[in-house]
Amino acid sequence: MKEEYPKDFFIKLDSDDYRIGRLTLTKITESFNVEIDIVSKENKKIWAHIDVLYNLNDPQEALDRGVQRLSEFLNQSEN
Repeated sequence: MKEEYPKDFFIKLDSDDYRIGRLTLTKITESFNVEIDIVSKENKKIWAHIDVLYNLNDPQEALDRGVQRLSEFLNQSEN
């Protein structure tokens, strides 16, 4: 069974009742990219574009690195 891309993954933000983190995983030939955004819970419109990580070898690695990058951004915002 062939997997469909892009795939969106949503992450609850403890400090925000109105927005969520979104990781969009895309497959490009044999590598993966992940786009990191903060979006509105209600309509999924982008509130902040954080980063894009390119040329990752594994989808789980891409997601893990995306979560790490989102966490770094949120920690910077709090300080």
